[in-house]
Parts: sequence; structure tokens; C-alpha cells
Amino acid sequence: MEKQIAKETPSAKSNDKTIKTERFDYDGFWKNLINRFFWNFLEMALPDLYADADTNGEYAFLDTEFTDVLNTGDPEIHTSPHFADYVIKVPMKNGDEEFLILHCEIQGTGGKDLPSRMYHYQCLIFAHFKKAPVALAIITDKRPPSEASSYAHSHYGTKTVYEYNNVVVMDLVDDELLSSDNPITLAFYAAKSALGVKEELQKYTYLRTLADLLAERGWSANDKRDLLLFIERIINLKDKTLIKQYWKFRQQLDKEGKIVYKHWLQEVEEEIAEERGMTKVEEKVVRNLLNLGDYSPEKISEIAEVPIERVLALMN
Repeated sequence: MEKQIAKETPSAKSNDKTIKTERFDYDGFWKNLINRFFWNFLEMALPDLYADADTNGEYAFLDTEFTDVLNTGDPEIHTSPHFADYVIKVPMKNGDEEFLILHCEIQGTGGKDLPSRMYHYQCLIFAHFKKAPVALAIITDKRPPSEASSYAHSHYGTKTVYEYNNVVVMDLVDDELLSSDNPITLAFYAAKSALGVKEELQKYTYLRTLADLLAERGWSANDKRDLLLFIERIINLKDKTLIKQYWKFRQQLDKEGKIVYKHWLQEVEEEIAEERGMTKVEEKVVRNLLNLGDYSPEKISEIAEVPIERVLALMN
């Protein structure tokens, strides 16, 4: 059964005071997410390719190499060098390599004729590598209703049909995204939730629900941190009052022990304490006794029940 979004809303009424943000590079933002969780993404979007890929090997984004290859002066195909799709070299278990064309169509109904562009990129990659790539289009908003999902052309008896993989965010099933143990599925759920949502109260509710879900997952602290950064940006809450209430909610999660992620300073402090061989509580006791100036290192060691070496380490 599909997990429903919580209907709880804040007591304060949303006002018109919103935070104005500069134009954001969502194209690059999606690329960063996929680069960060590439193997998770591949498992979700292209499971057959993932099964044959060498996940212990190094994948590589070839954007720089293809800036000139994919660039063209034809505005109907390519508006600028930076509009290029992502070309990713994927290592395979058999020692071969596959080239993945990854197109993030983040411009909604714009961009004109996606199938012809996908075919255009396929031709350029084949010309460069003499090898047909695996192609995937990620559609993050509605495309024109008349647009086909593949490329077809017929000219005086010469026929071309080019089909490619599609991940249409709007068509993803909520229950499958929420029940998956793959971290990137929660990011796609957030992206789907954000589509068409303009009211700040609804954004706030989505953010709370997603942060709560993230806190419950057994993923690493770094994965949770990076996912939450993506989720917060893609939901794009702007109301200042609601942002404050959201941060209070985040703080409450921390108090309840449902830490979504630790601040990097906190992580550093814990690493230092671990290196010194004591817990944060023990370190605090030792520091307090040292600050009093009334006790020798040996006495502090006895009171705090920690080795003398640990006390001396904090004195330096």
C-alpha cells in the first residue's frame, strides 16, 4: 500500500515573505546527484547494464572530451556546448567498456524534439568511438503530448528507427520508490513530489515527511547528508516562516536521536575524541577538570577513570 504523505501542517499561516534565490543550475545539480550515487542510479534505471558492469571499477564522465564533439551551431539541436548530454564510460565485468549517453531533460516541455536529439548524440558517439552507446533519457517534467518516445525517419526507402531507454519521473510508482532500499530512489521520489507543487505549505509537508523517512533509513551518514541536500534543494521551500519551522523540526529529530546527518564539525570532534581513546562525555569531564586548575593530571585520571595518557593529550 502506498505510503501517504503526512497531512500535518504548521500552526502558523504561510505568508508572502519568501527567500529570493538566483537562477539555479538544475542540470548540473542532477549531474552531481547521479555522479555521487552513480552505481545506485544505474541499478535503478538500467538494471541489466548494472548486472554486467564492474562496480569495483572506475566510471568516468567524459563531458570535457565531448564538448567539441557534441557541440553544433544548429540551434534546433544544440543551444550551447554546455547543453550536451552526459557521456559516461562504464567498466564491464568482461573487461570491455560501455558508453552511456545520459540525457537529463530538466527543461519540462522545452528543448524541442527530444528523440531527434537523442539520435543526433548517438550518431556522434558512434562516429567518435565506432561503437553504439547505451542511451537513457531522464524526463523530469511533462514533454509535448505529440512527441514520440523514439526516433523514426524514412526517406526514399531508407528507414531509421532508434529506440532508447526512458526514465519518466512522473510515471515512477510512489510505493516502489518509498519501499526501495536504494538511496537514490528517495531523491527521485522528492523530484516527483516537487513537480507541480507551488504552495509553500505543501512543500513544507513534503520536506518534513522526506526528512523523517531519511532519518529512519540505515544508510551512511554521508549518503543521508547528500540526499537531504538534494531533497531540500529540489523541493525549494522559500517561505521564511516555514523554513524556520522546518529547521526546528530538524533539530527535534536530532533530540529524538533520529539524526539525519551530523554536521562536519561534530564529526571531526568525535574523530578526535576517538583517536584520544575516550568518549565525548569523558572528554568533557576531563576538560572541565583541567579548566578548574585544581587537580593534577594524575588526579583527573583517577576522577574521570581514564588513562593518564588521555589526560595529557588534552593538555597539549
